[in-house]
Amino acid sequence: MVKKWLRDISFQKKMSLIFTVVCAFSTSVGGILYYQFAQREIVTNYKANAESLAVQLCYTLDARLQAVNRRAFAALTDTSFIQPLNDYMSAPDLKKEVILSGEAMYCLRDISLAEPLVYSTLVYTDKGIWSDFTRYRNWDFDFEKSAFGEIYQDSDAPAIQWLPTMQDEIFKDGDAVIPYVRRFSVGSGTSDYAYLIIQLDQQALLDELADDSNMVGEFLITDSSGNYIVSTAGVNAADLEKLEEMNRGQEASGYGGDLIYHGEEYLMYKGVVSINDWQIYILKSKAELLDSVGRLRMLIIWLSVVMIAICLLIVLFLSRQMTSSLQRLALQMNRMRNGELEARYYYPYKDEIGSLAKSFNYMADQVEQSMKKQEEYIAVLKEERDFVEQAQKQKRKAELQALQAQINPHFLYNTLNTITWLASEQGMNEVRILSNALGKFFRIGLSRGAEVIPVKDELEHVKSYLTIQEIRYAEVMEYTLDVPEELWPCTILKLVLQPLVENSIYHGIKEKNGKGRIVLRAREEQSPDGSPQILFTVEDTGVGMSRDKVESINRALEIGTTEHSDGYGIFNVNERIKLYYGEGYGLHYESCEGEWTRATLTIPKCMQEKDKCTEY
Repeated sequence: MVKKWLRDISFQKKMSLIFTVVCAFSTSVGGILYYQFAQREIVTNYKANAESLAVQLCYTLDARLQAVNRRAFAALTDTSFIQPLNDYMSAPDLKKEVILSGEAMYCLRDISLAEPLVYSTLVYTDKGIWSDFTRYRNWDFDFEKSAFGEIYQDSDAPAIQWLPTMQDEIFKDGDAVIPYVRRFSVGSGTSDYAYLIIQLDQQALLDELADDSNMVGEFLITDSSGNYIVSTAGVNAADLEKLEEMNRGQEASGYGGDLIYHGEEYLMYKGVVSINDWQIYILKSKAELLDSVGRLRMLIIWLSVVMIAICLLIVLFLSRQMTSSLQRLALQMNRMRNGELEARYYYPYKDEIGSLAKSFNYMADQVEQSMKKQEEYIAVLKEERDFVEQAQKQKRKAELQALQAQINPHFLYNTLNTITWLASEQGMNEVRILSNALGKFFRIGLSRGAEVIPVKDELEHVKSYLTIQEIRYAEVMEYTLDVPEELWPCTILKLVLQPLVENSIYHGIKEKNGKGRIVLRAREEQSPDGSPQILFTVEDTGVGMSRDKVESINRALEIGTTEHSDGYGIFNVNERIKLYYGEGYGLHYESCEGEWTRATLTIPKCMQEKDKCTEY
């Protein structure tokens, strides 16, 4: 009776009961471990990290300051800068000053660009001051009365000096800077001194060091005399004297210990930078440290993982009977996924698994019926697809024939009009020539119904047309056909060159004052995909077109329209080319207004019709 009751209750209640027991156990264990190990673990971990950070900050700062020192040394050994400086100091004049200014600018700018910490650079002598011209100079700056001059009043003072943080006296920005000063001798045979001043950006130094110290605490840097250099927001210059007093007698590098600071208990670690004996103090409040979740968070995560593992073991042990039903259901689902549509699962109880089994069986029935209907739909779709393919072929063939048919009536009208005009204005000889050329024109145009003809026949067709037009426009037109004989056997869609020539006559030559010329050329070249193609160009020396009109025509040709304000002849040709050869081919126009127009027609190089085309 109890067994049946357990099977009939919901799966959610079963899992809730199990996890309630497991979570109570896990929470109690976690709480005990937290109060025993948390405080000791966090403090121990911080001490190790702070000591490591002190060493790391000293190493980082020492490396950056050594780099600045090396840059200064390199600048003072650079003959391209030092030699002009010596020349000028020995015998100052304007020419030497101009040369020195340029070399000083490049030399000092190299230091600024090479080191991100460098704020500004400057060279001072009693005969002039030079900078890299990246900042505005403070013209009231007096070196002798400044902090820089004071440290060198004693002739025995070290040549290299690291000054504490100060407001910039040399340039107008007035930012907080950390000066590095290097004294050196200049002038041949003299005892004159010059000073290289490199000012470091305090904020840039703070940003670089703060990234490494954010997780450990606040830090403060002083020089060897206890003067303020830089610190994070939690420590300021007013705290400096207190730290120095508390740290008095503990000058060793790496010293660490506890102290009372601002009424709280703090952990302090100290490091010393080797290049200039700067001192780095790292401070962390114990109260803040114990509120953090650094090491404690990892401990809780690992404890949670252990507790979850224990919970899973308990759940697996207690729910083994329940999950067996789900496993059998999953097996039937896998069978159905693999294509066995007859797979079903029958479960005798009324809990959630029973509802799931009922839904699965219903879904399986629906899928099996849908698959049968789908097979019927696929058969119907195949028949419709075959019908559509046939219809598309018939449509394309009809479009080609319709486009072809539009050209012949259009030209026939123009030609008959020309014959009528000549018959009334001239003698019978011209009419005979005109009729003969017209006969050749229509003979080639019909071509026994063929859609493509040899290039030679297409040229003959164009020549016949030009013969007709030459009679009418003998005073204003002459022409040249320049097509290599090796291209004559190649095939071309018929009646595509004549509309281009016609367009050149009626829109170019005819509108021009004076005689014009039409040249039809052809050449072979490689397409971008490496296949051979033929480019036909029809160029006239007529009135040309404006840039806007050329762009309008080319846009219409690119989208494949057959309706345009400038007539349908060339657009008809372009559409026929694209329909027959593909979108990669077609017509393109170029023109210079008042001088010339060029139409370029591109087709693939073929020896027979496209369906049996042999490309070289």
